[in-house]
Amino acid sequence: MNEIQKFQDAFVIDFDPRIADQLLGRMQSLYGTLFENKYGEFEPQELQLMTCTVLNGLTAEQFKNGIIRMNSEKWCPSLPEFRSWCVADHEFWTAEKAWAKALIFADDLKSEISTIAKKSLDEVKQILLVEGQKAAHRAFVDIYNDYVKDELQANKKQTMWQPPKREQTKELSYSERNRKGVACPQELMAQLKRAHKPMRA
Repeated sequence: MNEIQKFQDAFVIDFDPRIADQLLGRMQSLYGTLFENKYGEFEPQELQLMTCTVLNGLTAEQFKNGIIRMNSEKWCPSLPEFRSWCVADHEFWTAEKAWAKALIFADDLKSEISTIAKKSLDEVKQILLVEGQKAAHRAFVDIYNDYVKDELQANKKQTMWQPPKREQTKELSYSERNRKGVACPQELMAQLKRAHKPMRA
């Protein structure tokens, strides 16, 4: 096998189109209008091929994990996101769920948000203010998914963000703690002593 053939093998698709159609049918039934908004612009055959391409290489067990996750999600996933459900640790929120939680948190700072969702929100705040929610959403999803990937590679689990505790007392700065007194000049000290010397009657 030459080098070109090795690269071409990466484009070989053997995911069963019938399974792809069943998945798309399940998604359409579950999400209705949300599904149409996300996938309605594609022709059926084009969408089928895209599904097979994205899900190629999944095992039956991995695919089942994705279906189980989808059955409990309110947001219609993109195909790459569905694949991430199949292969990722399912403890982490999806990017869409994290975005929804982030928007709630932006209005109510006491609401629940994960640590990486909070970090992702902080990174897109300026985009949200300047370019609006649509642009911020796109950036948030990319940033959040990168964080999830890093967390999974480090074998970490999802944690909830906790606000930093306010210090009860202000700590002195290093310069304040190490500040040394300056000796009073002898001439000034003599003047002070004369000024405070009691007068004789």
